[in-house]
Amino acid sequence: MFAIPKIHIKLHSGQAEVFRNPSRFRVVCAGRRFGKTTLARAEILRAARGKGNKLIWYVAPTFAMARELMWDELLSNIPAAWVKKTHESRLEIRLINGVKIQLKGADRPDTLRGRGVDFLVLDEFQDFRPNVWGEVLYPTLTTTKGKAFIIGTPKSFNHFYQLWRNGQIARNRRDFKWFSWQFKTITSPFFPPSEIAAARKNLDPRTFRQEFEASFESMSGRVYYAFDRNANVGKYPFNPRLPIIVGQDFNVDPMSSVIMQQQPNGEVWIVDEIYFPGSNTAEVADELDRRYFKYKKSISIYPDPAGANRASSRGENDLDVFREKGYRKLIYPKKHPLVADRVAAVNSMFRSADGTVRLFVDEKCRHLIESMEQTIYKPGTPIVDKSQGAEHMADALGYPIHYIYGKRYSVPVGISI
Repeated sequence: MFAIPKIHIKLHSGQAEVFRNPSRFRVVCAGRRFGKTTLARAEILRAARGKGNKLIWYVAPTFAMARELMWDELLSNIPAAWVKKTHESRLEIRLINGVKIQLKGADRPDTLRGRGVDFLVLDEFQDFRPNVWGEVLYPTLTTTKGKAFIIGTPKSFNHFYQLWRNGQIARNRRDFKWFSWQFKTITSPFFPPSEIAAARKNLDPRTFRQEFEASFESMSGRVYYAFDRNANVGKYPFNPRLPIIVGQDFNVDPMSSVIMQQQPNGEVWIVDEIYFPGSNTAEVADELDRRYFKYKKSISIYPDPAGANRASSRGENDLDVFREKGYRKLIYPKKHPLVADRVAAVNSMFRSADGTVRLFVDEKCRHLIESMEQTIYKPGTPIVDKSQGAEHMADALGYPIHYIYGKRYSVPVGISI
């Protein structure tokens, strides 16, 4: 058996507190830029030392995420002298002392069953399927009496919150069975104050609390909770001298378009809407022509990215229909933004965490106003309830807002492992 020598990793005080705790199950709820990846890597390297023939798993929400979040980081930090063999296609590292490190995805639970694991690192646990821990991952630790390190950011009061709560129970902490922490980004003296200020300006209050204060937030009720008729609705007329931004959702019933303009002072005014039940893309393009033909060259359309793949009623994809009608400025990402990010971007424009209001709706846009007020979450979940069909105008608004305005945002101590 080969001996694995110690290496020295620098951790800030919060990371070091977690690292030194001997509890079997440790759960960290942390805000952005806490250094979750660094701490997870340190945990893996420590577990890899000592006696061999151990199995260590790093599990992310998907296999692709495991590769993206940890593979290169891990390889670059494991001394070459430790490594016996690597299998990149399987994301597996075998060490000279017999330890095997494997990176896994929680989206393929069948690949996680029936193994005895000595140490688990579960990253971004808030995005795991709720049943994966109890039905699949925890059983891998029972025969080995293995340990688990679970880390993530809040996402409502979901399964991550339930495990975090286990670590707050005095009996569990006293017996070193479960232990949990909650680290706020804003309490770190090493996080630039300018970024905190930017986050307050660019995130809505709930998202700021969740992302930077590691706060578990209820997601029940209205999705666009920052929207307020008194603050965001009034007379905001079209200005022919300003460029036109169109947000487009391609749901057939209804087809939904939001027309907005950025003002010289940075405000964004929603000046018009198109709401066509049982319609199609060609009819929407024709209606845009009817209303804004004189200003066609100044129109930029920000569509649902799925429009590049979805066939219209005429056979072409939806974006081709707009192009045939003379609309050349079609701007969209290759992939859908996360719904939570799109929602947060819209909420932050209606009212940011520092109280700034930048998004205003003309009172004639009644369908959009209704969508803001009637789009809700499924009870007890962070999932938008689509059963009433209220979300389509909100989706149309979200595509350009997220694309154009969406923004997200230590003296180290030495640890030898």
